[in-house]
Amino acid sequence: MSVSLIRLLLTCGFICLIISEHKGQNRQPKSDVGDAIQFKILKTTGDTLDFDQAYRSIDKFSFPEDAFNNTRPEDTYWILLDFKRGATSKLNDSIQYLKLNYFDFGEIFYQKLDSIVTRPIGQLDENTIAKRITSSKYHCEIPLDLKSLIQNRYLFLRVKRIKFIEPVTNWSFTYQQNPESNSYTWSDIAKSIPNYIYMGIGFTIGIIMLVYFFHFRKIEFLLYSSFVFFKIIYLFQEEVILLDKLHVNNTLLKSWLLETNSILIGIAYNLFILFYLNVKKEYPRVYYFLKVGVYIHVLMLVVDLVFLLFTYHLGHIYLILVLRVVSFLITVSFLVYLFFYNKNRISKIFLIGSSCFFISIIVYYYLNLKAGNDPMLYGNSLFLAIGSTLEMLFFAYGLTYKAFDEHLQGIYFKQEAIINKNKALRAQINPHFIFNALSSIQHLILKKKNTSALNYLSKFSRITRNALEASIDGQATLDEEIKMLNDYLELESLRFDHAFSFRVEVEEQLVPSEMDIPFMITQPFVENAILHGLLPKTSGQKELTVAFEEKDDDLICTIDDTGIGRNNHQNATGPNQEKRKSRGLEVTLSRLASWPYGSGKVEIIDKVDKNNVPLGTKVVIVVPLGSKK
Repeated sequence: MSVSLIRLLLTCGFICLIISEHKGQNRQPKSDVGDAIQFKILKTTGDTLDFDQAYRSIDKFSFPEDAFNNTRPEDTYWILLDFKRGATSKLNDSIQYLKLNYFDFGEIFYQKLDSIVTRPIGQLDENTIAKRITSSKYHCEIPLDLKSLIQNRYLFLRVKRIKFIEPVTNWSFTYQQNPESNSYTWSDIAKSIPNYIYMGIGFTIGIIMLVYFFHFRKIEFLLYSSFVFFKIIYLFQEEVILLDKLHVNNTLLKSWLLETNSILIGIAYNLFILFYLNVKKEYPRVYYFLKVGVYIHVLMLVVDLVFLLFTYHLGHIYLILVLRVVSFLITVSFLVYLFFYNKNRISKIFLIGSSCFFISIIVYYYLNLKAGNDPMLYGNSLFLAIGSTLEMLFFAYGLTYKAFDEHLQGIYFKQEAIINKNKALRAQINPHFIFNALSSIQHLILKKKNTSALNYLSKFSRITRNALEASIDGQATLDEEIKMLNDYLELESLRFDHAFSFRVEVEEQLVPSEMDIPFMITQPFVENAILHGLLPKTSGQKELTVAFEEKDDDLICTIDDTGIGRNNHQNATGPNQEKRKSRGLEVTLSRLASWPYGSGKVEIIDKVDKNNVPLGTKVVIVVPLGSKK
């Protein structure tokens, strides 16, 4: 089943590539709204050149296609904007808007009265006058008074690009009468809708997984919730206000931390795989491979923080590029292994979800790298949002399925534990009863009562056979319990020369063959009534009554004797009053507490007359009737 789904996903990914290719061929390039401005560039290393030196070096400026092609963080670029074409004469002498690339650091130099004024324009500069254009991640605009041109012709810019490397041929400068920074088109809105749908789904799933973590106490829920939140922060850096709320006012630090967040994504994802799939147990061959992957990501995080400390921008750029390759290779290698060796439904769900995500990544990188003018890979995120959403839905389902599967297994093991506990308790009851029975046979043999001994042995064998048959599931029907009681009472009566009388009463409306109760649940109480209540009595009637009745869906078992009572029993002496601890009563109480149809209970009542003279003991056993045959 999973193989077919993976093939389907690969086919869909190939179709997406074809569709995107077709759309790219038919998409017309968007022309600039305003007039293009001719510009030249002068590259310097470091920041040693001032405006006067740059102005005197106009003849050293060169066109972009003749300049050094790729930017580097350590380089500073002076840009000369030349308005010599006379296009300014077409416009009124009023404020215009200069559209340009959104550089990381930058200044604009223009003339005001007889002096040169400079203002910050970089996105990482404090108090920048540039405003990002909403329809573009790379462009901004600044207000421009054409009367402030130097010699009515020039503007100078000094800029640095530190966040990424790009060709200087990507740069463009235009000016127009109306601002673009706050304008949205239907195309812009349609393009952002899938991203915000993805953000909403991701945030919801992240919160749900976090709630599940606190409920189930499973680390994989916390790891996946962290992975989702880190990914949302990375994909929507411009919309994140968390660092602002934490009063992180350094724009360079904020930008660096948001990009370093991609390393945290890799750490959370690899740890999630280890715990979610229980890789150490289920896939030991790749456990250390993934573990090394986690260590590599942690090492990269430490190295990147060192780069941040020393503001080594080029190292940061290359580290992020290496990170993408390493993360991709580690995860794809594991997915290939899992494709051939997945063992259960949970791993199949993971494989399908991850395949959706990585197919979308392949499409995403293909489209953006092909564009060539998108170094930060901001554009064409539709397929990435779709793949990430599918991955989140599959993973959320897989985590929920795993949690409830483990919950059901826990219930099963708990039931098994109860059954095994009951078996252990019955294993304590049966030897206790057998010991007493064999003692009775020995007593009869010693008294030369061979006929009684044989009769006793016959009944004893029937009781033990019934006990062995009932020990399979620990319960018996009420009629089997009654037969056992009758055999047991006859044996005890025979053993003690009919020293007491007994009767077993069953309510007429009861159907004993259709009622399940714990087998031999009454025997320890009956035994106590005989040995410690009736036999020590020296005068008067010695009667034992065992009654069964139904009340409020419970079976009420009453053992009523006319013995000496529990208080007098403490001082009783005689051949049958051995001073040993009664284990049968303790074990029976434990069995009632773990009865699967509800916890049973026992009430012991000391009977007395109006003068507080003991008249015997009554034991009431309440057994919930959970099933009827």
